[in-house]
Amino acid sequence: MKIAAIIEYIQDKKKIKATWPAHHAYRQGFLENGRLRAAGPFDDESGALWILEVETIEEADKIVKGDPFVAAGVSVSWKLRPLSTVVVSPAKVPIKNE
Repeated sequence: MKIAAIIEYIQDKKKIKATWPAHHAYRQGFLENGRLRAAGPFDDESGALWILEVETIEEADKIVKGDPFVAAGVSVSWKLRPLSTVVVSPAKVPIKNE
């Protein structure tokens, strides 16, 4: 099942920057094992959207809660929404590698 995680951040850019390396490493593991299908910040830097491939919504919640951004207080809230249909363009989309 695919889950959209809509995550809200604090606006303390120093705290976000300090926690970024641990967050990036954590997220990378889920990209490599296929459970994180897409992720990216909102343009206004208020948070991010993750698309997760999981068995249950509880698994998605556990993944979000395990993010170092949560432990550091960067991610302050999130909503998990199941996706019933996903359409992906076959076109290659460049991914910005931080």
